[in-house]
Amino acid sequence: MIQRNKGLPLPLRYALRTVAAVAVFLMVLAVLSHVVMPKNNQREFGQIDARANGVMGEREGSVDVLFLGDSEAFSSFSPLQLWGDRGITSYVSATAAQRLCYTRTLLARALKRQAPRVVVLETNCTFARFSMADAARRLLKDVFPVFEYHDRWKILTAEDFLSPVRYTWTDELKGFRLRRALEAKPADAQGYMEPTDELAPMADLNRAYLEQISQMCKNAGARLVLVSTPSTKNWNMARHNRIAQVADELDANYIDLNTGSDKVEIDWHQDTYDAGDHLNLRGAQKVTRAIGSILADRYGVGDHRGDEAFSDWDEAHGRYVKRLSEL
Repeated sequence: MIQRNKGLPLPLRYALRTVAAVAVFLMVLAVLSHVVMPKNNQREFGQIDARANGVMGEREGSVDVLFLGDSEAFSSFSPLQLWGDRGITSYVSATAAQRLCYTRTLLARALKRQAPRVVVLETNCTFARFSMADAARRLLKDVFPVFEYHDRWKILTAEDFLSPVRYTWTDELKGFRLRRALEAKPADAQGYMEPTDELAPMADLNRAYLEQISQMCKNAGARLVLVSTPSTKNWNMARHNRIAQVADELDANYIDLNTGSDKVEIDWHQDTYDAGDHLNLRGAQKVTRAIGSILADRYGVGDHRGDEAFSDWDEAHGRYVKRLSEL
């Protein structure tokens, strides 16, 4: 039998064996990743953050506006109201306490199937700190989903081994979390948005991820718009000043609905369900009307109402209106 590599120097032979072992290990991770990946983007299949990933189930290329961010985003933007008011197709890929490393992940996933004209990033999450270790773990999970879905081995079926990954499900409210107008806890707005020249601190890692997100949007032909939704607990002029500076550096647009000409008049006695942290339905309706006007007038996002290709949006909107009438 011929002994391969026998004439090679010993260090080179060790190096080749190491490379081969690493290649085999990566192949195993790739195979395991496919097996444990949910085969559809539903919670019933094991999908993590199914609502935020419901955008994957929307018809390919049908979403014009993608909203990203934390709970401020999914409490403030109602895609089905946007459809009813303006005929704009949108989706809210937001999660509680979202960090920018996960924002990047959700954006990358959405861009595989959608080509939004505008990407709206709600700015509260831009100040949420995370570590390099958090970022590394997120990257590892993105490359090898086995590290995110390893617990699914307990419920694996034959379908997990044989079927491809599909995306057929979308959230009924397109990622919006409906909080009834009856749910209201007044906020103390004293000192809210008081003038200052201070700049709120932003971690270098956060700033670096904002740069990545901005570049991803540019590469995809989408306009990145930073939007601060009304909140007495989470927003102030120091944060406004910092985001205005960052937006200028990134060549992104910044819209602050807390102050200036774009301010949305929130009744802090009735429009928040948790004392100024998040908006209830009444507050979200005001914000959605404002952002709909901005998207149509400033960014030329079109009206798809009457287009047969978007009849499913008419149906979803009808169910939404019925749901509101029953509250």
